[in-house]
This record gives sequence, C-alpha cells and structure tokens, in this order.
Amino acid sequence: MSHNASGTGRHRTDAAPPRAAEAGRPLARVFLRAAGITALACWAVLIVWASFGTGAGTGSSGVYMIIGTVASVLIAAAVIATAAAHTGLRIIIAALATAVFAAAAGWAVYTSMPEAGPGQFITHRAGVAALAYGFGVLGGGLLALSEFVVEGYAGGRTRPPKSMRRKVGVFAVAVVVLLAAALAPAMQRWAELANQDVRVGDAAAAETGLDGLAALSGVERFTDTPYGLLRTDHPTAPTPQAVTMLDPATGAAVWYHRRWNWLASQSPVLSHAQDLVALTGPRADDRDDFQTRVLRARDGEEVATASFDGTPGTLLALADDRLLYAEDGSEVFHVYDFGGDLLWDAEMPPGCEGTAAQVAGDRVVLLADCVPAPDRSVARDYVLAFDLDDGAAAWEREVDTDAEVVPDSFLVSGDTVLIDSRVEDRVTDGPFSARRFEHKLLAYSVADGDISWRMSGQSFGSTNSSACGGTLHLSQPTGGPAPGIAAGGGSRADVPVAERRTVQIIECYTAKDREGSWLGVKSYDADSGDKLYRAQVRLGYTPLDPEVARGWGTVLPDNRALLAADLSLDPTAPDCRLYEVSAGDVRQIELPGAVAVDGESPVVPPNWCHDAQLSAAGTGGAVSYVNADGARGIAVVP
Repeated sequence: MSHNASGTGRHRTDAAPPRAAEAGRPLARVFLRAAGITALACWAVLIVWASFGTGAGTGSSGVYMIIGTVASVLIAAAVIATAAAHTGLRIIIAALATAVFAAAAGWAVYTSMPEAGPGQFITHRAGVAALAYGFGVLGGGLLALSEFVVEGYAGGRTRPPKSMRRKVGVFAVAVVVLLAAALAPAMQRWAELANQDVRVGDAAAAETGLDGLAALSGVERFTDTPYGLLRTDHPTAPTPQAVTMLDPATGAAVWYHRRWNWLASQSPVLSHAQDLVALTGPRADDRDDFQTRVLRARDGEEVATASFDGTPGTLLALADDRLLYAEDGSEVFHVYDFGGDLLWDAEMPPGCEGTAAQVAGDRVVLLADCVPAPDRSVARDYVLAFDLDDGAAAWEREVDTDAEVVPDSFLVSGDTVLIDSRVEDRVTDGPFSARRFEHKLLAYSVADGDISWRMSGQSFGSTNSSACGGTLHLSQPTGGPAPGIAAGGGSRADVPVAERRTVQIIECYTAKDREGSWLGVKSYDADSGDKLYRAQVRLGYTPLDPEVARGWGTVLPDNRALLAADLSLDPTAPDCRLYEVSAGDVRQIELPGAVAVDGESPVVPPNWCHDAQLSAAGTGGAVSYVNADGARGIAVVP
C-alpha cells in the first residue's frame, strides 16, 4: 500500500514538467490564432475607414481604393470563416495567400504615393490604407504560424482550460486592437510630416540658395516683415501653404515652411507686433479639415496649430494667443485661442462685413464695410472696437458717408488707430474721365475712440488712373522693436529709428500748375497730425494696376520715403528710376546691384519698376522686381 502510494507520487512528480511544456503550445496557438483573426478584422476595418472615412476626393485612385477595399473585405471574411470551420493545411494555405495579397497591395499603395511638391501630396487615405494592408500581412502570418506551434496539422491539439483560453484570447485581441488604434493616427501624422518640408537656419540657404527656391515662385509680391521678406512659393491656383523668409541683404533663405497638402485660403497674416505669422487654409484632399498654423516670424518655428471643422471665415488678425475670424459675407466675427477653441463672438452693425482688423493692447479694432440697411440709407465704413477678453463693444465711429477707407489705409500703431478717409470726386466725364482723391486723416485712441487729431482737405491733383488712389504708410508700424534678429542681421532693437514717427500718403496725380504726371508724398507727424512736407517726382508711365501703384512707394523707420517711377512714356523703352525723399528733399539714387547668388549677380531688367515692390528692410529698404525668369530678384538700399 505504502509502496504503491510512494511509487505513484514519484511518477506524478516526474511526469509534471513534460505536461506543463506540452500545455504551453496550445496556449501559444490560442494567442496567435486570436491575434491573427483580429489583425485580419482590423485590416478590413482600416481599409473601409481609409476609403470612406478620411474625406478623400474622388478620382482614379479612388476607384482603385474601392476595388481594393471590396477585395480586402471579402478575403478577410473568407479567411476568418475558414479559420472558424477548419484547421491544419487549409488554413496555412489560405493565410499565406492572404499575406502575399496584402503585401502586394500595400506595396502598390506605397509606391503610388507621390513625392511631396506643388500639387502633389500623400493623402490620409493612402497612409491609412498602407497601414491596413500591413495588418493584412500580420494577420495572415500569425494565423499561418498558429498551425505550426502544435504537433501535426490535425492531431495533438490538447485543449487548455476554457478560462485560460478566454484570458489569452482577450489579451491577444486587446494587443492587436490597441496597436491598430495607436497606429492609425500615427500614419495620418506620418502623412502630414511626409508632405511638409520645414527647415530652419543657414542649412536651407547653403543647400538651395535663392535661385533654387525662386524656381518655385512666380510673379508674386512679398509680405513685408521686420525679419525679412516673406515670399509665397508656387503661387498657383490653388496655392499650397509654402512660404520662404528671405534676407534681403544676402538673398539667403532664413527659413522656409512648406505643407504641400494644405492650401492657403488667403495671404499670410502678421500679428500687430509683427513677430508672428499665420498660414490658414483647408487640407487639399479634405476641405472640411481646416487649420491655421502660427509660425514665429524670426525663425519659422511652429508656435501653434488651430484646427476647425470647416472654414471659420477670413483671418483678419492674430495676437499672442488669439485668432480673429470674420465670417464671409456676414457681420459676425469670432475670436479663438491657438487651440481652435471659441473664446467669444460678436456682431457688427447689420449689413457690415469686416475688411481689416488689429489687436492692440486689450482691444480688437475692426474696419467694417457696411451696405445700406434699414437704419442706414447709404453704404459707409465704420471703425469698431471690442474688448479682447469678452467681446464687449467698446466704441464705434462712423466714417463720412461719401468717404471710403481701404484696408491698406487702416493702420494701428501702439495706442492709436490711423485711417485715411478718402473721397473720390469726378472731375470730368467720359470713358477716360479724370478724378481727384481728397484725403482726411483721422487718429483715434484705441482705448476710447476719441479723436486725437484730424487733417482734412488733403489732395494732390487729378488723375485718369483709378489705381492712383493713394496709399498710407507709417514709418514705425509697431510700438517698439520686438526682440530677435532683424532683416540684414543684427538685433531688431539695434535698428535705428527716428525720434518722430510719421504717417505719409503716397499718390500719383497730374498737377495743374505743371505738365505731366507726378508721384507725390505728403508727410505728417503721427502723434500730432502736423503737416511736415510735400514732395514729388516726375512720372511718365502712370500705373494702371493698384498693386503696382502701391509697390512704388514705402517709408523707412528713419522717416525717409523711397519712390520708384518710370520717366518714359513708351512702355517698350522704360526709364525706371529710384528716388529718396528725406525731410522734403528729393534726390535720385542708383538702384544698387542685385543680391549675388552663387557668386553671380543677376541682371536687373530695364523695366524693373513696372512690377517693383519697395519695402523697409533693416536699416534701409529693399527693392524687389521681376527678373527675366519670371521670379523676383532683390536689390538693397542702405
């Protein structure tokens, strides 16, 4: 009795390890089988989501995606059904064939992804589809492998306890599902990163130089910033979010930021301090996905990205942590934080639409263009101010009924709003009728809207070109220099400025007391409104495009004005000249040689002034022009 008991005990003790080892294989099979089937289900779910849930546009690629989706769902369903009904060699063959199909389809999707560039981008759909086929390969491989962890294809299948099988199966399903849930947004993020080209610093300039970057740019004007000239690259229709900050002193790219799969719905917007720049627009393959990207103007670093479901409207202004949008064709405007969350919204008077805005201190100041309404018999402009924190109306000022304020003549500097209330009077009738523009300068206090000063009855003379309406310029647009590197090198705080700020009107006209056309400038003290001087230079060719007229003049921080003009009356034989106006004294200056790139100085075309854009840059000015290649060159005026 005792012998049998002891012998039995020894037998059980010796046999326990082999049984434990044999039990591990069925558990491994349960894990691999559950993980494989779950991966195949994730393949089907992801590919369906890629085709129908990512907002991708239609086209031939969409047709191929639909075919791949139908085939993938049918194959995944067939393999899962086969795994539920059969074991052994049949599953191995079906699973391996599925893995091969998924690998081939995934490779086809991946190789069809274009190189990022103008008009080319990787869609979210393509990224998620590549991931989906990856789960097809994973599922087929795991399901086939599960049949090799047991002895024989049909025999030797010891079934572990039901509770253990359930726990291992749930764990395997959870691992695969969590992996799919994590990788799906990761693939969308990968598509975003693959479509963008963001480089900062001297490496970009050394690698590409101005010529390489200019190949992407057509005839387009720059956005003036204290850190350089911000150029919109590849300004086609639609325009991608691709910009380059150029140092006018060297022609080098300070930084550039490109997201080819995001469209630019409007020109870049600068903050009031001019230290932030915002790019806004929808995804090219999903117009309901709208983002505004805020970059630091100094180095191009991304500060924030605000996301919206559909367009929030037109971006009019931004501050350190606020974005102000005006609804298109509506008197409603909204203020969001940099995360895209609505802080508050407000309404302008009925029939009004915001055309320009700035954030100054604790106020949002808007220029509104208002059509006739029940309480307003004629169209007119308004200047409105709201509290930045809660949107409460602060003050409202009406512009004269017969006057117009264009967005370029609405300026905010420090605690003052400056506008040019311009009246256009017809002098003669007929198809080439002459008109005269009469200006009234108004300075409002940002805090309460009180008029600080006004200057009425300012006029240059008549003109036959509607483009000669006059432009308003401030010598020092911001209250003080912000920290950072200025255009041309050095600190912005080191850029010399005059003790007196000036506001200047630049306009082309025909004088009564002398023959020919003229380009004139009037200068006023920005703090008191006192008139300082009037000067003019001779014109031959009179611009017919407002953009050209606007580009022919600028004001530098030291109160000098730069003017460009064509003295010839023959468009085929231009006589372009550059002038400097200092304290009312006019002198012609030579256009400096263009910035050298790769050791070669580009040739300045004789008609450089026809599409010139004069800008303040560092301690001097920059003259950009369209060269023979259709891109913009730069010449620097010290």
